[in-house]
Amino acid sequence: MARGTRFDMEKEFAGLDFHSLRLEERFIRTMETLIQQPDKSIREASENRAEAKAACRMFCHR
Repeated sequence: MARGTRFDMEKEFAGLDFHSLRLEERFIRTMETLIQQPDKSIREASENRAEAKAACRMFCHR
């Protein structure tokens, strides 16, 4: 992503359907966090351990 470019997560993932509004909102928040620091790991980009754990659980959820 070019520096200074605003990435609209809600627009980008408008067709997202997890059949759960809570999970969809969590996904968008997680993507917003990760795109702000693309060179960092999930753990490093997250504000705290709980947020990192939630992101990892979301990615591993089947």
